[in-house]
Amino acid sequence: MKILLTNDDGIQAKGLVDLYEILSTFGETIIVAPEYNQSTKSHSISLNTPLRVRETQKNKYALLGLPADCVNFAINSKIGKKPFDLVVSGINDGANIGDDINYSGTVAAAREGFLHGVNSIAISIANKKNPKYKDCSIYFKTILDKIISIKLKSFFLNINYPNVVNDKIKGIKMTKQGSRAYGQTIVPKKDPRGNQYFWIGGSDLTYKSKAGTDIHAIKNNYISVTPLITDYTDSKRLKLKLW
Repeated sequence: MKILLTNDDGIQAKGLVDLYEILSTFGETIIVAPEYNQSTKSHSISLNTPLRVRETQKNKYALLGLPADCVNFAINSKIGKKPFDLVVSGINDGANIGDDINYSGTVAAAREGFLHGVNSIAISIANKKNPKYKDCSIYFKTILDKIISIKLKSFFLNINYPNVVNDKIKGIKMTKQGSRAYGQTIVPKKDPRGNQYFWIGGSDLTYKSKAGTDIHAIKNNYISVTPLITDYTDSKRLKLKLW
């Protein structure tokens, strides 16, 4: 198996390092990750600026670009000559649940792999305070072993891990995407010259914890596995007779 590992937290992220150790036991693993943190860049790609890549060590590349750029470059430049069998994006520092997946560079990188016809997985850990990347990586091995054993085909999965030690994990649940309760504010500030600028945010995010969703699973110490699709068509609305 040939695996492409990427993220949106950047080439030096601890989650990337721990996940690499696990993935390397499955086969040749090549890292192509952003040179710098590119969180919340969603599925942007660089069309008006060149991509600059440096090899930091064998099979590890830092790309001056965005998460989706990393996957696009790795697949289409044919790094390592053989095509990839799997794209893994993570371990992200912070959950990607509910509406967050629309903003997430981690999920976008996996989506880019899937759009190129490669099975893809995004994996994130739910708490940024002392994240347990090593425990998350070990549990991910169990999940990947299962995926391989059942010979799952054509998949794009979003996995979220509650930030607890493995003996506190209650199990793994297949979930649907939840939703966020929007209450963000625009916070005005002034720079030393008196010019006004703004921050988006100002308060902790809140989520609707409905049973069966990724949000509910994480809050109850289950690992959430959400199968995603790239077809945004609202099939129910196709039946409307508007014209």
